[in-house]
Order: sequence, then structure tokens, then C-alpha cells
Amino acid sequence: MYGTFGRYCDGFLNFGRMNYGGITTMIIGLVLIAAVVYFIVKGRRGVSTESPLDLLQRRFVNGEISEDEYRMKKEILGKK
Repeated sequence: MYGTFGRYCDGFLNFGRMNYGGITTMIIGLVLIAAVVYFIVKGRRGVSTESPLDLLQRRFVNGEISEDEYRMKKEILGKK
């Protein structure tokens, strides 16, 4: 009845098997993938590769802690 075009297009915004449900599912899938990628990238920014001893030494060098506090915390870290 509609010829070749009628086989592939059933009506307005219903192109073959990609109807409202297909488009909605595709959009939800893309949003979920984007959210997962965003949270993975965001989580990696906050991860520090500095060891606790390196952090302690940097705080001592910057004058944030005293020598006594540095030695006490270094001894505690050495026991772990």
C-alpha cells in the first residue's frame, strides 16, 4: 500500500523499530553512561598518591607541625 517507504516508516516519529520507547531507552542509556564516566573521573581527582610519611614530612617542612609532633607521628607510622 505505501510501497518501500511504508515498510520502513510507520508514522510520525516511529521510524522502523526506533519508536518512542527505543529513543527513550537510548537516551537513558547514554545519560547513565555519561554519569558513570563523570563519577569515575571525579573520584580519581581526589585520590592522593602521596604516602602518609611523605605527607607528614611535607607538613613538617612547611611548619604546620612542630618537631616533637613530627617525631611522635613518625614513630606511630613506623609501628604500622
